[in-house]
Amino acid sequence: KEVTPHFIEIDFGKEYKLKAMVYTPQTTHSEGMMEKGVIQISSDGKTWKTVETFEFGNLINDPTPRTFHFVNTVTTRYIRVEATRIARNDETVTIAELDFL
Repeated sequence: KEVTPHFIEIDFGKEYKLKAMVYTPQTTHSEGMMEKGVIQISSDGKTWKTVETFEFGNLINDPTPRTFHFVNTVTTRYIRVEATRIARNDETVTIAELDFL
């Protein structure tokens, strides 16, 4: 069954140098946890370039914040995080908090 892509786009308002993303899953229930995804950047919010792919394991049993360190520091105003796999093949992704370092 095909699922609509789930993503969040963030406009930081100006360019920042970023070296990591911290994903905190919601813990009210074990549904919607983002297991795999793609990180894209943009200078205009329209044209996107993939810079990283990530995977978090064992979120259902250990729903603690996960830090993904980028291979290279990126400088961007816009960032997009798209879930490519949701735990238990759920249809909706959930995020308690998303931070960038």
